[in-house]
Amino acid sequence: MRISEQQYGDHIGRYQRILYLCHRNADPDAIGSSFALSRAFGGSIGAVDDLSRTGVSLAKIIKAPVLINPPVEDYDLVVVVDTSIGTQLGGRLPAGYALVDHHLDEGLLEDALFYIQKPTNSTAEIVWTILKENGKKVDKMAALGLLAGMIADTGRFKRATPTTFRAAAEILDAGGFAYEEAQEALSVPANISQRIAVLKAASRAEVVRQGDWLVACTTVNSFEGSAANALVDLGADVAFVAGRHGGRVRISARCSREAAQRGLNLAKLLGEMGKSHGGDGGGHRSAAALEAAGEPTAILDACRKKVAESLS
Repeated sequence: MRISEQQYGDHIGRYQRILYLCHRNADPDAIGSSFALSRAFGGSIGAVDDLSRTGVSLAKIIKAPVLINPPVEDYDLVVVVDTSIGTQLGGRLPAGYALVDHHLDEGLLEDALFYIQKPTNSTAEIVWTILKENGKKVDKMAALGLLAGMIADTGRFKRATPTTFRAAAEILDAGGFAYEEAQEALSVPANISQRIAVLKAASRAEVVRQGDWLVACTTVNSFEGSAANALVDLGADVAFVAGRHGGRVRISARCSREAAQRGLNLAKLLGEMGKSHGGDGGGHRSAAALEAAGEPTAILDACRKKVAESLS
């Protein structure tokens, strides 16, 4: 059942033990949004498997107590935050759950007890509206978490809209802190493992020209998202980076603003590719991921062909 931000307080108030559950490798948007909701309405914060390096940094600074792989059956309600597909939760999706998310996918909507999902630039924007519509005040740490999530998911406001900037200004005013503090919370230098993975991804990349577009595909063992971002920064219009994790294949994809404006929708493309390979995928128009079964090179080749069809 879809609800409005204003209705969130009435619905969440029916439950006593609440868990705000973040996706695997939880990022600042997931951590900051969950923390702000838990401070305003009560509840615990959990994440599947681990936190991203920037997620760890933010959680430490705002003092967010994040439980790793908490038993979901111990709670009256699990609110899935900043997560659009079930595979991101590693099989930890309970029978009854709610959802607060900003992605384009519909994978978790049908079975949700209630949900708020809007295609904003970050889940933090939705959470800020929830807090305002329910008359909730935020302290400095909750506001800092929201702004950090907003900065991270908009690429430091490169993908921001007027609504994003207005929300950021309101959060700064409410939290009473300097913008630099939110930036510093995300300033985590790339470690040597990440740098090696990105360099290996670039050295192994196969670049195919599709008309005026350059599509890069490569494989690494970790940091697929960072590698895909780096390939686009190096000049690729579309980048797919695959890695094998146990018996599953994960692919992260990124594309340039021009490719997205041309009509490429990575969330839709990876959603279709994930399902066709025994998994699932989704995300945003210009940044998405999938998890599926099969051989990385075969799935990468299928993704490249889909891009060719979309951009031809």
